[in-house]
Amino acid sequence: MATAVLAAALLLLSACGGGSLAISTPTQPAAVGDESVTPEATEGATPTSVLSDLLYTVQDGDTLSAIADRFSVSAEIIAQANFITDPADLHIGDVLTIPGIKVTPQPSHTPPPVTTDADSPIGIHMAMPVAGACLTLEGDQMPNAVREYRNGIHEGVDFFTDYACVPVSIDTPALAAADGVVIRADKEYRKLTQKEIDDLEAKSVEQGYTDEGTLDKFRGRQVWVDHGDGIVTRYCHLNGVPDDIQVGSHVKQGDAVGYIGDSGTPESASNPEFEIHLHFEIRVRNSYLAAGLGPLETRNAYEQVFGFPLSSSIPVPPDVPETTP
Repeated sequence: MATAVLAAALLLLSACGGGSLAISTPTQPAAVGDESVTPEATEGATPTSVLSDLLYTVQDGDTLSAIADRFSVSAEIIAQANFITDPADLHIGDVLTIPGIKVTPQPSHTPPPVTTDADSPIGIHMAMPVAGACLTLEGDQMPNAVREYRNGIHEGVDFFTDYACVPVSIDTPALAAADGVVIRADKEYRKLTQKEIDDLEAKSVEQGYTDEGTLDKFRGRQVWVDHGDGIVTRYCHLNGVPDDIQVGSHVKQGDAVGYIGDSGTPESASNPEFEIHLHFEIRVRNSYLAAGLGPLETRNAYEQVFGFPLSSSIPVPPDVPETTP
């Protein structure tokens, strides 16, 4: 519940233009804030109090209601900010976000934390595949989410308008997350018919899992980029591919490798452009990043890949088959 959820909330705030000001409490040392949102004090000026988020470490004897009373914030708001479903599920050492606390920002000359590629579970850092986007807080749009309609699981991250901090519309560029070489580019692609979609879904339900061939069709038009050492990124549901993107093309981080669409989605035939989004996968050898991990560990792994500093590390997934019946 603690560090990874907090990190996700802070990442969303940071990517959407907000931020959490660093302050101290009797039980939690001051966190290092983002310099871009920590105003420098002007000599002789009186700092203005603002609403911000506080980091609080759960202590022995704490309850959710007692913490809420201490900071004059409702227990329901704290629970929502930290994805707490059971108020009794608090543990000593958990780090909670206490939202909407009135604080007076202090001048800070401490540089923000610096992360290196060694902090990433795949050995390299990546950029968001949509310009200005943040990592969704919706668990259903993250890897390992259940996909009941096809008896399968989600293997990537979705970037939708209203969830990615930026508009994601038809033909929004999908950007290379890191330098690499294009190993697949669906220049010629025929959209699935409604019958084909229905038949694929029925096949998955009948066999009890989504086989790799069916899953590939559900990803729609795709571009794959090889980053070396068994790391490949996939950009799926594309509407188109730039003319200069060919198999063998070398791309730099931030280059447009595709244009976002809805190809391969369940409603691509019945309700075109209803599901416009980018489905982005990080493949590690023959599996996907965070395969088999829980929601918080999964989020932790992707935050680390995108360079958000965290204290724990996530193991690279083992070599296992992509889909298991």
